[in-house]
Amino acid sequence: MSGNIPGGRIEAALQLSGGAQNRAVLESWQRCEERFGLAHDTLRRPEVISESQTRQLRDRNGRLYHHAHDLVRTLYRKIDASGYAVFLTDNSGVILDSVAAHSLLPSFRTNGLLPGAVWSEEREGTNGIGTCIVEGRAITIHKDEHFLAQHSVLTCTAAPVFDPDGKVCSVLDVSAVREDIKRPDCLRVRGMVADYADALERILFFDERAGDVILHLHPDARHVGSTRDAMISIAPDGTISGATSTARRILAAANNSTDISQMFEMDVENLVAKLANPDGQGASATPLNIAGGGVLFGSVTIPERMRRRYVGRSTPTARKAPSLPARPVADIPDKDAALRRIFEIGTRLHAKDINVLMSGETGSGKEYLARHIHVATLGKSKPFVAINCAALPEGLIENELFGHAGGAFTGAARDGFGGRIREANGGTLFLDEIGDMPLAAQGRLLRVLESRTVEPLGSTKSVPVDFRLICASNVDLNRAVAEGKFREDLLYRIKGARLAVPPLRERSDLADLIGRLLAVLSDDYVQCEDDVLALLTTHGWPGNVRELINVLQYAAVFAEDGVIERHHLPDDFHAMQADEEAPTPRQTMARAEADALRQLLEDQQWHISNTAKALGIGRNTLYRRMARLGIERR
Repeated sequence: MSGNIPGGRIEAALQLSGGAQNRAVLESWQRCEERFGLAHDTLRRPEVISESQTRQLRDRNGRLYHHAHDLVRTLYRKIDASGYAVFLTDNSGVILDSVAAHSLLPSFRTNGLLPGAVWSEEREGTNGIGTCIVEGRAITIHKDEHFLAQHSVLTCTAAPVFDPDGKVCSVLDVSAVREDIKRPDCLRVRGMVADYADALERILFFDERAGDVILHLHPDARHVGSTRDAMISIAPDGTISGATSTARRILAAANNSTDISQMFEMDVENLVAKLANPDGQGASATPLNIAGGGVLFGSVTIPERMRRRYVGRSTPTARKAPSLPARPVADIPDKDAALRRIFEIGTRLHAKDINVLMSGETGSGKEYLARHIHVATLGKSKPFVAINCAALPEGLIENELFGHAGGAFTGAARDGFGGRIREANGGTLFLDEIGDMPLAAQGRLLRVLESRTVEPLGSTKSVPVDFRLICASNVDLNRAVAEGKFREDLLYRIKGARLAVPPLRERSDLADLIGRLLAVLSDDYVQCEDDVLALLTTHGWPGNVRELINVLQYAAVFAEDGVIERHHLPDDFHAMQADEEAPTPRQTMARAEADALRQLLEDQQWHISNTAKALGIGRNTLYRRMARLGIERR
C-alpha cells in the first residue's frame, strides 16, 4: 500500500484475530486505494437515495423484504448489549430496512446508517456491509479497520445472504457507535448474525424453489430436515436448479455436479421414489451413495403438483434410519383449498417442531385443525392437550398450566398437581385464545419454552418437558403487544409461523361441510332443500362453524321426512337474515377484486414473483394489496 497512509493505521488494521481477517482487510484497503481512488482522510456525506427510490428497491426485493421484516426485528431483540442496530441491505449494499433504539437514531443517521444509504466498498471504503458482499462470508470491521477515518467510530459485523444460484442477494449487518466495544466482543455477535443470515437464506430458498423437488442432505441422519442440513433444488429434468451455501460445499466435493444422476448414479425419478413415503411426502433420512465414494443421508420435500406421481412408489434398497419414525398418514375431509393448504403447511412445520400460531375468527376451526395436524404428525397415541386461556380465571391459570407442589397453597392437593403442560409431554400443547393469558403467566410460559423445563408452583425443582406447541388467537397480538397486554418476546417465540384460518363465509366447500355435519348431528339421514342450502351457503355466519352446528342441530330436530325446509330454521337465524344489509358497491368491488386476485394466485400456485409479474407490479406492492384485501399467503 502507498505511503500516504499515516503510520499506525495499517498496523492497527492488521492487529486482528486470524489470517483470513488480516487478508480481507488488507485486500480491501488495496481496492479502496488502487481501484476506487479513495483517501483515508476523505470527509464525505453519506450517499442516500430518495425515499421513492428506496421504495422501488424494496418492491424489486419484495420477497427478501417481506421475509426479513420479522427476522430483522427478532435479531435486534437477541442482541442484548445496548447500542447496537440491525440493518438489511440489497445485493449492492443499499440499506432497505433498519431497527435501532429511538434514542440512538441520530447517532446512526449522522454516521450514514439509515434506509437508502449506499454502503458499497466503492462508496464507503472498507466496511462491514460492502466488504461482506465482496468476501461472501461473515466479517467484522472494527473501528480503525475501516478505510475511511470518519468511520473509525463504528464496529460493524455483517453476514451475507445467498440466493439459490449462490450469489449474494442481501447482507444482515449489526453495527454500533460505541467506544467500549473490543474485537473479542464481536465473536458472539458474528455467530448470531451468521445464523440469522443462514435462516433467511433457507426461507428464501424454499420460497424461490417452491415448484422444484428439494433434497435435504446431511452426513448425520439426525440432522436431516433440521436447520443444519444442506438443501438442493432439482428441476423436473433432473438438473440442479439451486443450492444453499452448505449444499454448495457438498457439490464442490462431488466435482460440482450439475445433474442429480451424476451425483447419485440414479435419475431424479428413482431418487425421489427412494426417498418418498407412500403418501408422497418426504421419508425419514435414507442413506445415499455419492458418486466417487461416500454416504450422505437424505430426504425430500415434494411440490403438491408432483406428489401424485410418487404415491405408492418404493425402492427395495431404500433403508430408513431407525431413529427417525415416519410421519403417520392422515388427512382432513374438508375440500376447501385454503383450509387444506393450511393443514399441509401446519403439518410440515409441526413435524419439524416449529411453533405454529393460528389466527382466525372465533369458531372458525382452529382447534379442529390443530388436532388434525397433531394426528398427522405424531399420531393418535400421543397426548393432545388443549387449553382455552380465556376460559380459565386469572387466579387459576398458572396452577392449571404449571401445576403445584403438595401443600403449595390452601386447598392444594396433598400430592401436588403436575399441570397441563406436563400432561402434553411427548405430544402437542394447544393454547387457544393465548391473547387472553395474563402477563404473569406469559412470563412463566416463556421460561418454559426457553428452558424446556417446568417449575410447579411452590416448588424449586424443575421438571424437563418435551412437547410441540400450537397457539391460536382471534385478536391481533401485534396490537396487544403495542397496548402492553402481550409480551413481545413471547409473541416472537410462539410465532414460528402464522397461519390464518379462513372464516366460514369464505370457504368454498360450505355445501359439502353442511352435508358432513348433518350426517354426524342426526341419527337419520337428513338433507336440506335446495333453497335452504342456498340460504345457508350465502349467510354471513359471524359465529362460524359453531353457529352453523347450532343451526343445523336445531333444524334437524324438526325436519320432516329428513328434509330441512325454511320454517325448520331457528327464529334468530331468520332475524339475522332480515338484518343483513345488501353489500355496498365498494364492498362488492372489493370482493370481486379479492376473488380475482385469489384466483390468479391459485393459478400461479401462490408464487409471488410470477403473480406480481403477471399483474405488472412489484412484489412488495402485491403483498400490500393482499393485506388490504385480507388475502393470506399460502
